[in-house]
Amino acid sequence: MSPPAIDLHGKTVVITGAGQGLGAATARLLASAGARLALLDREVRTLEQVAESISGSGSAPLVQACDISRESDVEEAVIAVARHFGGCDGLVNNAGIVGFCPLESLELAEWNRLISVNLTGTFLCIRGFGRLMLERGSGSIVTVTSTAATIPQSISGAYSASKAGSLILTRQAAMEWGKRGIRANVVAPGAMWTPMTEPFQSDPDAVKRRSAIIASGRIADPREMANVIAFLLSDLASYVNGANIDVDGGLRQMMLSLMPRPGVNEKK
Repeated sequence: MSPPAIDLHGKTVVITGAGQGLGAATARLLASAGARLALLDREVRTLEQVAESISGSGSAPLVQACDISRESDVEEAVIAVARHFGGCDGLVNNAGIVGFCPLESLELAEWNRLISVNLTGTFLCIRGFGRLMLERGSGSIVTVTSTAATIPQSISGAYSASKAGSLILTRQAAMEWGKRGIRANVVAPGAMWTPMTEPFQSDPDAVKRRSAIIASGRIADPREMANVIAFLLSDLASYVNGANIDVDGGLRQMMLSLMPRPGVNEKK
């Protein structure tokens, strides 16, 4: 018997960072599953391009310029979604930024830059759109973090700390709001092809070495992450709450295999 298809008809879902990469891939998939979409990003131009690419699959998405690190921007987006759709059923916290800096050289301004988007921005969206869900007594929140949320990533400044914070914040929402009909879960991608990761995956040798330490032997397409996000937003995941789902091709499972052991890790 074939598994049931993901059906999001009648659901309004907000996606942050929807202008490119994983956000755009998620928007296209959710639209094909019947969701009504509100697309948020700092650049309206990229949002309009995404909206145009999916406009034929159902109702036209709401496009809203929003810097999630700004409380006023998020509040305006919440009001726009409530007016346009009458409420909110799902939130995908996808917007995020990355930085590279040794911890001993990390300036407070750079720390604040990452924390303001990856953690404070996630909080503002969970609080704002969560209130709309609480009014309905139902909803699903999906926060995109990283394997770096639970395994520190070196030379990345505040990145791991910001993602770890957004992970526990999402679990707190699950704990506080679960009995009020809200589910909140985390998707933790590993290596993935997106414009944000292009700078450190543009070297073919680096891609080869990265792929070699992934159990599945390759870097993911954003659509593979979007599939898991869509599942968590759907009623198929009705009893999944507070979970942290690694979508890393088995990267985490390879850690011990990288530990040198005589006669095992030696090149033949």
